[in-house]
Amino acid sequence: MRAREFWLAFLFSVSFGVLSAQTVSFKIMLWGDSIGRMDVVHTLDKDSSDVYRLESKSKAKFLWIVREGLSKFEAVYKNSRLISSSHAEIENGKTKRWAKVKYDGRQYQVESNNQTTRYFSEAPICSDANIYFCDYKNVKRIFYLPDASFYEIKHIDSKTLEFNSSDGHRNVYHLNNGKIESMEFHLPLVSVYMNRIN
Repeated sequence: MRAREFWLAFLFSVSFGVLSAQTVSFKIMLWGDSIGRMDVVHTLDKDSSDVYRLESKSKAKFLWIVREGLSKFEAVYKNSRLISSSHAEIENGKTKRWAKVKYDGRQYQVESNNQTTRYFSEAPICSDANIYFCDYKNVKRIFYLPDASFYEIKHIDSKTLEFNSSDGHRNVYHLNNGKIESMEFHLPLVSVYMNRIN
């Protein structure tokens, strides 16, 4: 990287209070065709908060039906404890579902489009936003941001994790050298695959 580019990147990071950033990206596949991309960014802010942002964009056409999807996740952790999270899923320009979680120092408050406000006290350690950067070997429960609920993780073998969520998804993570290499999301009607590209 040339000196000018380095200093521009440094000034950009400092101006937004970001000390460091990591990004992992995945190609989204449906029926063998590439239909989109998912990027997950982990930043360490000046206040020592770990911020995880995930954005997934896809577009698929089957017969006369066109489906454009956009999912956005954000999870903020401090001292390995979730402080807040948000999830929004947009299909063909309309919000399909959303959920927000906020910690008030004593418990977590959940607001979403399909439930009344609810509360829980267990601190989420690993979620589907930060699993790309955490030590998966010790993960027994995952916090699923789309419905703000906990699910048990099955360690199928040393390189495969799986959990089933209430929205009908069977989520499978394939690991290689301690990193998530690919994923399978088996939905009620189709299966979507994601392969790491960086």
